[in-house]
Amino acid sequence: MQIKTNQKGITLTSLVAYISVMMIVIATMTTISTFFYSNISEVVDTPKYLSEFNKFTMFFVTDIKNYRNANVTSNTIEFEGGPTYKYQGNAIYRNDVKIAKYVMNCNFTLSQYNVDSKSKNIINVDMQIGKNAEKSVQKNVDFVLKYW
Repeated sequence: MQIKTNQKGITLTSLVAYISVMMIVIATMTTISTFFYSNISEVVDTPKYLSEFNKFTMFFVTDIKNYRNANVTSNTIEFEGGPTYKYQGNAIYRNDVKIAKYVMNCNFTLSQYNVDSKSKNIINVDMQIGKNAEKSVQKNVDFVLKYW
């Protein structure tokens, strides 16, 4: 008579293989998770910086459509008989009231554009908003002064 043995156990070789596979899976998931959360922090900060640009634009568009002439330097815009915008100390001020913060760099330039017989004054705003260069937002927008 022959005795049958039941071999339902785990061998040492299969145990080492299971542990090795699990370690590779855990390492891969950790790497993916790290990249995911570092990228999410960049995405989370971006709307905050864009809202600062939107606050500036809200005030600026109202003023730019009401004035025909402006004196423009690289960091100030002075509308004739109107408000003054100034970039100073990581912020933009409208008549000494801070309207935008986190501004890393801002340059204003004035140019003219001729269409048919009309000359249009254009103020270009080149702005970089953020806390550091890697997570900043760059905006370069042309605004047309009132011309009618």
